[in-house]
Amino acid sequence: MKKRIIISLLAIVLIIAYTVPGRADDPLKEGIAQFEKGDFHTAIKSFKEAVKDDKKNPQPYFWLGVTYLKTDSLGLAETAFVQARELDSKNWKIYDNLGDVYVGQKIPAAAVEQYRKAIEIGGKSAVIYMKIADVSRKARQYKEAAEAYISVLLIDSTNVTAMKELANIYFRAKQYSNALPLYRDLVKLQPDTISYQKNYVKCLYEAKYYEELIPVAENIRRFDSTDEDINMMLRDAYIQTRKYDKALLLITYQNPDSISVDELVKRAKIYYELKMIDSSISMYEYAYKRDSSRSDMYYEMAKLYNEKERYADAVMMFDKKIVTDSAPGYRWACYFQGAQSLGKMKDYKRAKEYITKSIEYKPEYIEAWPLLAQYNEALGNSAEQGVANRKIIELILKVDTIANGNSARYRTLLDNAYRMEAFRLFNEKKPFEAIEYYKKALQLSPKDCKLALTIGQIYHREKKEMDAQQYYCKVIQLCPKSEDAKNAQNYLKMMGLDCK
Repeated sequence: MKKRIIISLLAIVLIIAYTVPGRADDPLKEGIAQFEKGDFHTAIKSFKEAVKDDKKNPQPYFWLGVTYLKTDSLGLAETAFVQARELDSKNWKIYDNLGDVYVGQKIPAAAVEQYRKAIEIGGKSAVIYMKIADVSRKARQYKEAAEAYISVLLIDSTNVTAMKELANIYFRAKQYSNALPLYRDLVKLQPDTISYQKNYVKCLYEAKYYEELIPVAENIRRFDSTDEDINMMLRDAYIQTRKYDKALLLITYQNPDSISVDELVKRAKIYYELKMIDSSISMYEYAYKRDSSRSDMYYEMAKLYNEKERYADAVMMFDKKIVTDSAPGYRWACYFQGAQSLGKMKDYKRAKEYITKSIEYKPEYIEAWPLLAQYNEALGNSAEQGVANRKIIELILKVDTIANGNSARYRTLLDNAYRMEAFRLFNEKKPFEAIEYYKKALQLSPKDCKLALTIGQIYHREKKEMDAQQYYCKVIQLCPKSEDAKNAQNYLKMMGLDCK
């Protein structure tokens, strides 16, 4: 009887325990179920009950924090997560959620610290790295953000958001070489996104990848032909790839006074390459008027002035380039071409000075020596002319040892040098020395009847009749119906000789 009474009392106690309002078998499980239904207010009550039941269990604190975070009760969420962390310091989810709380409280450094701890405990996570990256980016900690986005991509190489944000960080920092491969991938993944294409073009432009730039920029122009930056970069790419006709199509008429000096120079280069010399000069002169210190224009302007036979202007620009540019290549070119301009002006004294200077920079440049010989001849410097003539011969025979000066590249220069030196020696009253040089010229041009006639005439004049006969007969044999042959026949008659 006693046992029955005790059992009945226990049953009543258990029934009361399960029917007391607000009480559950497992408040933690009830709270999670209520949380999942979106009944956060009731869930909080359940989690608090769970905390009361077991203050050493971190789970109720964790879920209480999650629910407070969901309802934007950030201070209460922080307290709950900190308590959970004290009870379970190895649970990465606690650090992750506490980081979210600090983000909401706008404490980015604390948030990043918690996220890093979560990764340290739970392992690398693309999701948490994304959180670190986004928090750092918003806090303008771009270096840390970039490192986090890189970590995301090492885990998930196709994460478009990480690609985009990392590319944008590099792009804004003008680290175009780092941004370029990211935009290249973004353009492939999302080919219809014009903003990616525009940034990609800028990266290609800065990297000087002009061939790759052109099709991307041309595609952009199909949708937006008014973007001046894209048009400018595409035009420059056309220039660099020598597509000047296409570059010309991207030039719009503008008052030169409203165009930048850089733009004027670019237009001048396009016009020059398309042989629009007057237009090119016009653009350069506008640019020079605006900024006469731009030394990169001087040499180009000088060449243009030479083409228009404005030799004095050309020399002035060559002189400016020489003064402002110490590069040996430019100085040599300016002296060499400046000498030719002065020669056209018949200012042989200065022409000689310039060509001599050019030879100092490139003494082995064969083409300079005939000019030096020519200017010395014009100045009446016979001995110096002879030195130059012989130098031409020496240099050609040195570099053209196989063909002995007879290759197509050097033949004309060598032939002229032999003839010029022969003519000089003849005028110096050294006929037999002159003949030797004429003979060398004849070896290069064995069918030159006029040259053979000249040799015969010199022998004839010096009373070397047998030698004269030999060359007169050569003329008659080579060119029997020519005026030179008639003259040779007459000279033979004068000597009482013939070719039989």
